[in-house]
Amino acid sequence: MRFFRNRILAWKFGKYYSTMAVLLGLLMVTGCTSKETAKLKFSFHLNKKEEFIASNQIAIWLQNSEGNYVETFFVCDYLSYGGYTIPDVCPNWVSKSDWQKQSGEVVDAVSQATPDVGEVVLEFDFPGDELAPGKYKYCIEVHVAENYNELYAGDIEIEESGEPGISEVAVTYQPGKYEKGSGLLSNVKVQFEK
Repeated sequence: MRFFRNRILAWKFGKYYSTMAVLLGLLMVTGCTSKETAKLKFSFHLNKKEEFIASNQIAIWLQNSEGNYVETFFVCDYLSYGGYTIPDVCPNWVSKSDWQKQSGEVVDAVSQATPDVGEVVLEFDFPGDELAPGKYKYCIEVHVAENYNELYAGDIEIEESGEPGISEVAVTYQPGKYEKGSGLLSNVKVQFEK
């Protein structure tokens, strides 16, 4: 009888610990934490140009209200892994980010394939406390061809309250509009959500 009772107790405790292990595993897998997450969402239409083949190299980054570089969210693979050394390709981003000094982990984390022509939606999740509340400037730089680039920029408010913020965008053509065509992006929208 004693053997049987010990087996039952072992089974009950074993079942208890197994259940706890499963619950803890689920919490870790689902990322159940008390931290809120925030999201920056960039959406635009990447236009096809019939007159020429556009480079379409893109970099997206954030600056603080003083114009200092904060973080790169997206950069095309080619640009990230060596294209940044070409002086005329996304020079604003190269200058601000000091990309050649970034670690391999940072480069790998933000580098992706060049988006296809059409609708593009890029969402970036991060811990809600990673960016201090305040006004930021976002920049989307697109290399057109030769030494021509387009810089789409605007201000976005990061609200502690989590109120969604939507931004208006302005475009600057550098060194001017490309004679064979410009306006690689249209319907540019940037939104912050918490």
